[in-house]
Amino acid sequence: MNFQELLVADYRAGRTYAVADGAVTPLGDAVLAEHAGVLTLPRRGEDGPARAFVDDRSGALVVCGPHGERRFPVAIPGEHLACDASGRYVVVTTGLGANAEAWSDVVTLVDLERGGSARFRSRVGEPGAMIVPDQAGGEPAVVLRHREPGALEALPLSRCLDVAPHVPRITGEAVREIADDGHGDVVDQRTGVAATATGEGLERFVVEGGVPRMLGTVAWPVPGRAYYLRLDPATGRAVGVVRGGPASPTRWTEWTNHLVDIDLSTGRTRRLELPRGLAFRFALGGTRAAVATIHPDGDELTVIERADPLMGAAHRIPLPAMSCPPSPGHLPWDPVGDAPAQRRAVAVDPTGTTVAVTRGGDGQLHLFHDGRLDTVTVPSPLDEGGHLHWHGGDVDTVGR
Repeated sequence: MNFQELLVADYRAGRTYAVADGAVTPLGDAVLAEHAGVLTLPRRGEDGPARAFVDDRSGALVVCGPHGERRFPVAIPGEHLACDASGRYVVVTTGLGANAEAWSDVVTLVDLERGGSARFRSRVGEPGAMIVPDQAGGEPAVVLRHREPGALEALPLSRCLDVAPHVPRITGEAVREIADDGHGDVVDQRTGVAATATGEGLERFVVEGGVPRMLGTVAWPVPGRAYYLRLDPATGRAVGVVRGGPASPTRWTEWTNHLVDIDLSTGRTRRLELPRGLAFRFALGGTRAAVATIHPDGDELTVIERADPLMGAAHRIPLPAMSCPPSPGHLPWDPVGDAPAQRRAVAVDPTGTTVAVTRGGDGQLHLFHDGRLDTVTVPSPLDEGGHLHWHGGDVDTVGR
């Protein structure tokens, strides 16, 4: 297995690395916007695929591809990023950063072909971002998912690109029939069906003639809700971990977890029970999913075979304990003494054969392959678990 395309980002230390065959190669200094994640851009022309992320220190969209690294100015702190089906346009929304409340309403749209970017103001509140094809054959729309009050706002791509200077406020066509607590978005570029995760379920919609139109809500099949979604572009299915159990985050050790797999077009749903505890995001690759759960009784990596109609667990692997895990009875992200509470990042290679999971705070990366768990040491601690991205495979046009 060639691990050359595995990106490891220690966003707290401002470092990025590539891991290949057990060797760690420094890639440079960048504070990766962890919430926005990393985006694989579709292949354009003869060029190979590229990946993009937001550098939250320099205020740039960093695009790494066959021709090296390019940087485009964007508003920060980066909250979400997404591209269109062609990979030419990338939208970036802004979030909290080091602030207690959302304060920025600036959205940036980057044209990678022309090498320019445009900025406009929308609505404060860490909006989700998608670029959604139009069912009526019109131009794609930048769709912003708002919270409190919930809304889906569609702005034509050309209007965003042609916005006047000095960051004006612009508004688009909106629907407000979604819950206020949206968090997690997907869009299937083949069908144009998109969705956002709320407390009500998976709320699906399309854009027709520049206007969002709701398709109905798929209720979560188990108590709780998902906060983070990933798309399997090969099958048009949205995947999430539904968290249930006590509402209080101080009782995170009692949280229940289920991997839920939903067909965006039909709403058909599958689920698999996972260990209790903190499941902070998860990964897809090939036909597999991988989830790391954190619990005082022992952390565990679960590898799920999604090609199985029953979606069974292919492997359950105990993980070496982190030196400074979250404390029971406290918020799972609260510091433990003078140290940050640690967690884990997960990635699956595009073939689904190798799973990478970090040991946050201990500067280690575990690689599970052929029933064996190998460990690679990274030069920085990977506080809060860092971020992983395995390049290649089918393209999901929302950053993860």
